[in-house]
Amino acid sequence: MKKFDRAAKYTFAVLLIVIVFNLLFGYVLTKSATKVIRRQIDDRMLDVSNTAASMLNGDALAKISKDDYGSKEYQEVMHTLTYFQNSIELDYIYCIIHVKGDEFIFGVDPTIEDPAEFGAPVVCTDALVKASKGHASVDKVPYEDEWGSFYSAYSPVYDSSGKVAGIVAVDFDVNWYQSKVRGLLTIVGLFIVFALVGGTTIALLVARQYRRVFLGLVDRMNELSHGIDQLIHQVDPNRSDEDYSKLVYIERRGVKDVMELLTEKIHLMQEQLGEQIKQIRSHVYIDGLTGMQNRTSYTEYLQQVEKKIEEKTPYVFSVVVFDLNQLKYINDVYGHEAGDRLIIAIAKDICRIFGEKRVWRIGGDEFVCILEDAEPSELIRRLKENSKRRNDESPVLHDPDIEISIAVGASTFDREKDRTYSEVFHRADDAMYADKEAFYKTHKNGRRKVE
Repeated sequence: MKKFDRAAKYTFAVLLIVIVFNLLFGYVLTKSATKVIRRQIDDRMLDVSNTAASMLNGDALAKISKDDYGSKEYQEVMHTLTYFQNSIELDYIYCIIHVKGDEFIFGVDPTIEDPAEFGAPVVCTDALVKASKGHASVDKVPYEDEWGSFYSAYSPVYDSSGKVAGIVAVDFDVNWYQSKVRGLLTIVGLFIVFALVGGTTIALLVARQYRRVFLGLVDRMNELSHGIDQLIHQVDPNRSDEDYSKLVYIERRGVKDVMELLTEKIHLMQEQLGEQIKQIRSHVYIDGLTGMQNRTSYTEYLQQVEKKIEEKTPYVFSVVVFDLNQLKYINDVYGHEAGDRLIIAIAKDICRIFGEKRVWRIGGDEFVCILEDAEPSELIRRLKENSKRRNDESPVLHDPDIEISIAVGASTFDREKDRTYSEVFHRADDAMYADKEAFYKTHKNGRRKVE
């Protein structure tokens, strides 16, 4: 039987290392990509349920019963849910009423064919229980009922007192959900296969081209026992670029030249992987329109805030909520491109005044800032004054009669009465809506202040 020489054995070892590395890299990348993909899909589902929940009147929803079918309040809820049912890619959207404990029943259901009966029991999931306690959530595992198997997103609807009046549920068929995950994972899988095939091919070509060098390298393997660091120190730092370019054509040179070439290749791979990781992180945590942090980044940071609140240690923070006034009017009259320009301009103003690290865009024209150990009043005043100067000196829109302004609300965490971040946020949100209402009392149809 033909025996492999040492050069062939080392060539095989190199190939095996390349294959194992690519497989491990593929496994880690697949795991990370799966988490990112599921988080993106879950965020999309929550965006739908949160938006629908924010459009419902909690006080009216809390009073609706089975006997109120056809009433004004019932029809308002039905109209809002029907809009989402017809306009967005989802299976079902409906309201859920929390009875007690783990008992939930169907409320308003806009489904045309086979709607759920008002008062019929709803399958209880961990995500639904969280929503009943005021935390929007998505099912981590699918559940099954008489309409099929689904992943659902649940968002609480609050009444004027801040209590959960009902829950908006959005159902996505399990096959749809899994097909989205599989589709994106297929792309990742193809990338992994390409990397494996490409890496193996490169390794074969390099092994073939440098076989003679590897033969010389085998004789000196014992000298490399002190590790790669000592080998790098042996490289001649004064070698010219011309000498380096000749490495490709030299059949047998010292070990120094071979290791330098390998080092350059490894360094290039590190740079490429680092760039890929940077791009993936950018897509996940950065808002595409404004370049600031997005809702995913905001949600992750809230986990840190909630943890500090639960630790009962001294901790002070303030929440500032921002919302553009008249954006819908501007979009309707001047187009969404003008609205986007306005959002970008205001986002830059907020980041410049409040700092970029703790400011997020969490909705279309809604921004949130979390300030630690800082009083927001002076910063809010500066932002308001900046908006006035922008209107007078460099208006975003070409119409000088349009007054661009920001509704702002703020609230500071009080350990004596606040148990969760949500309580602080809702006070700030209520203050923002009060500011917005005050603005619209003196403005009409997008024009400047009514005299």
